[in-house]
Amino acid sequence: MSSWFSTWRAGFSLKKTLKKRRFILLSFFIPFFILLLAYASRGIFPFGNRNLLTIDLFHQYAPFIAELKEKLAGAESIFYSWSGGLGTNFYALFAYYLASPLNLLTILFPASGLTEAILFLTLVKVGLSGACFYLFLRGTYGREGHYAVAFASMYALSAYVLSYSWNIMWLDGIYLLPLIMLGLVQLLRDDRYMLYTISLALMIASNYYIAFFVCLFTVLYFPVLLLRYQSVRRFPAMIMKIVQFGFFSLMGGGLASVMLLPTYMSLKLTSAAGDKFPTSITHYFDLFDYLGQHLMLPAPTIRDGMPNMYAGLLAIILVPLFFLSKRICLREKFGHIILILVMILSFNINVLNFIWHGMHFPNQLPYRNSFVYVFLILAMLYPLTGWIREIKGRAIGAVCLGLMLITLLNQKLNETEPSVQSIYITILFLAIYAAVLTLDRVRRLSRRDMARAVLLLVTAELLVNTLLMVHEIDSNEHYSSREGYASGVQVEAIRDAIDKIEKEENDLFWRMEILQPKTTNDPYLYGFKGLSLFASTAAEQPVKMFQNLGFHSNGINSYKYEGSTLVLDSLLGVRYLVRRGSTVAVDEQMRQLVEQNDQLSVYKNSYALPVGYLGTEALESWKSAPGNPLDAQNRLVEALGGLPEVMMPVDQQQAVHENMTLDLSGTNTYRYTRSDTGQKSTARIQVINPVAQNLYIYLKVTANHPQEGYVLIDGERISFNARRSTMVDLGYVQADANIEFNLIFDTSAPKDSQFEFYSYALDVQAFEQSMELISRQGLTVTDISSRKLEGTVTTDRDGVFLMTIPYDTGWQVRVDGKKTESYAIDDGFLAFRLDAGNHEITLKYTPPWFTVSLLISLGSVILLLIIYRLPGGPGSKRRFGLPVIFREWQIVETKDEEIDNI
Repeated sequence: MSSWFSTWRAGFSLKKTLKKRRFILLSFFIPFFILLLAYASRGIFPFGNRNLLTIDLFHQYAPFIAELKEKLAGAESIFYSWSGGLGTNFYALFAYYLASPLNLLTILFPASGLTEAILFLTLVKVGLSGACFYLFLRGTYGREGHYAVAFASMYALSAYVLSYSWNIMWLDGIYLLPLIMLGLVQLLRDDRYMLYTISLALMIASNYYIAFFVCLFTVLYFPVLLLRYQSVRRFPAMIMKIVQFGFFSLMGGGLASVMLLPTYMSLKLTSAAGDKFPTSITHYFDLFDYLGQHLMLPAPTIRDGMPNMYAGLLAIILVPLFFLSKRICLREKFGHIILILVMILSFNINVLNFIWHGMHFPNQLPYRNSFVYVFLILAMLYPLTGWIREIKGRAIGAVCLGLMLITLLNQKLNETEPSVQSIYITILFLAIYAAVLTLDRVRRLSRRDMARAVLLLVTAELLVNTLLMVHEIDSNEHYSSREGYASGVQVEAIRDAIDKIEKEENDLFWRMEILQPKTTNDPYLYGFKGLSLFASTAAEQPVKMFQNLGFHSNGINSYKYEGSTLVLDSLLGVRYLVRRGSTVAVDEQMRQLVEQNDQLSVYKNSYALPVGYLGTEALESWKSAPGNPLDAQNRLVEALGGLPEVMMPVDQQQAVHENMTLDLSGTNTYRYTRSDTGQKSTARIQVINPVAQNLYIYLKVTANHPQEGYVLIDGERISFNARRSTMVDLGYVQADANIEFNLIFDTSAPKDSQFEFYSYALDVQAFEQSMELISRQGLTVTDISSRKLEGTVTTDRDGVFLMTIPYDTGWQVRVDGKKTESYAIDDGFLAFRLDAGNHEITLKYTPPWFTVSLLISLGSVILLLIIYRLPGGPGSKRRFGLPVIFREWQIVETKDEEIDNI
């Protein structure tokens, strides 16, 4: 070993190595540093006190990465997490958001450096996109040089990458797609299968959602490559290649099935699984509008808009030249024009768009598949750079002039008018391109110098475009402040409070929440057991149940700790509340203040119940039901063995309204008519409070009908979000206090509609007695891990044992060592039957279908190894050896005069 190392060290030269790898390094670092410079211009740390978190990266991806980071650091199972949603299938969440191998790098960063870890990952993935596309070009066309670096940089900094750069989990697909396509080329051209199989498996395992786009594109691109590398005259050979393509594609899927199959089964429970196939065909945009999407500074399509198609002006200049070139064979032109039309029609026709997105219409973030179009265009055009010197200068000038005209026409004809800035800068760069691409006609230039000039111009264009597009993203979506998210004095105070509670708390299992939350996934962000959850992998039925109980929810894939009551806190075991600052009121009558400093206050709920407890037979038929969540809470307490009404209705009466009339329909439904729709209207309702007590109100409205809402208690104002149904904790209110509910409607509100308004008071005596009755037969947790919970319980009757854990078929329940069937209460909570007596209960979680999928993956590995070792077959080193992946490090030194000999 020492002899080998000495030989290697003696032959190693850093200068030679860098020179040898300079093009792939340029392909990595040009996009890397351009994007870094753009972030620096927006004050992203360490160039300011901001971070690049925005949209779902702020609320979802970063908190999930924080949870994964802690699991990796603690060598915990990724099957389950107790943090968010009262407990979640973390394996499905991992497969959707976190399976990128690069996430392993997060363990190098401290908890306070979470946003910097995400910045680093983003830059690395963008850099890898350039490097991998360079490998694809060099491996496919057998050339390396400055043109390849230019195209690689264009691919890595396309409008798609910039617009969705915050969507860090999608970026793996950008750098893996070129490797898959290179593997496909090697399969068809060189009879090498390993790169295609492994890279496809890695793509599917890293992010199956983006992998769907890649797989569909691979199927469409395969005929083009098949006709390129196989002759129609050798029909049996073509059939064999089709068989090999299908077989090794299945092998790639088989290798990744350990991630794919369990996640697919979990996603069938989400709201997205219920989308219906369109019954009619519709078109989104005029076809001419798509030309404008290829010009500089397109409006970033994030929430809505047209596809992100920009990939550098050089690409759009070369498109007409590609189809006019005599060097390009007819079948290449025909195959690519068909593919381009398929992609554009897929963007424009609802049925095709639905199919491309996995039989689903995306909720915002449209045209998530447009990165494959960018790849197609750049891969198609790169060979043309080999003969660019042969193209007449008049043709180049005519194309650039025509594109200038189209740019001007876009201002007049496009449905979405481009900015003046975009028009001027595009025309300026088109003029510069026309000059540079014909520069060798004016003065003598070597091929290498010509390529360098083009690369310099492409770099300048990408720099300008990236700076301004990142500015546009920041202006519209707003990068956030670094302070108070994962770092800062207040965050350290929160972490210290959690550590202190863990040391002092006697019970092994307890929950907490934070007011005001920083994100919808604070339990993941700060590492505590909580209720809040916002994830695309969330099952639909528990979301509906929590919404019916009064928690705020989008009705699709989230519920969060907003709209809770002391009853819900106690039933769900929320023992601690951490209040940031003093902007949110906390009922101190029923909670104990255990810690307070200038950053936060910590309150303890002594009524919080254990994670599991026995209920009556009536629990099996309990349904939350939409409508009055306070009534649903009462019925749940009663079904668990408590008193029938711990929350009592409080009388209401109408007050003086402004510009509207109210008619009471039934007990709590108010129908209103606005007198003058050109002016604002205000509904006022008095809540009668004869004794001092804890009050709650619930407003059920049609979303966005009211503009604003607040309650005045003896003149003190409590504001709430009235644009959606809302539960409001009014706290402890003195007897005969003047309580006035105000609901304000803007001029845009409908003239006639209705809302429901409920007011309830907590019966403290009934509540305390009920919590005492239920807790007597609660679970004492004796051991807990990331996927397992053990405990003991003593019950004095037979009944239904309820776990305040969302129901999931992955749970295996054992009572006294015997497997026990579990089922769902209201399609939400996990429950099972339990006889009277002393019991030991064990819950263990394994993702559904994990064992089967693991066997499929292991079988695929074994089969791949057998094929690899077949004598004289595809496993021979001459044809299929693994070293193909590392061919980058075996390139023979190229002479300078041969570089860019294109």
